[in-house]
Amino acid sequence: MQTIYHTTTSELTIEFLEMIKKQFRDAKVDIIIKEFDDTDYLNSSPKNREVLEKAIAEVNKSKLIHKSLEEI
Repeated sequence: MQTIYHTTTSELTIEFLEMIKKQFRDAKVDIIIKEFDDTDYLNSSPKNREVLEKAIAEVNKSKLIHKSLEEI
């Protein structure tokens, strides 16, 4: 059996570990810690990646919209 938990370090509690121990009674398990950032999420699907790459290309071409505070 395989389970993936997405969480933050602040949510890693003794209760969380006890829940895992109950779920995988006496099993040998691997615990892998992988840090995620916003780029991981933005690249998580082909559509998200396409939108991100288009936005980066527009910035690189200086296709930015400039507004003054009064215009906003």
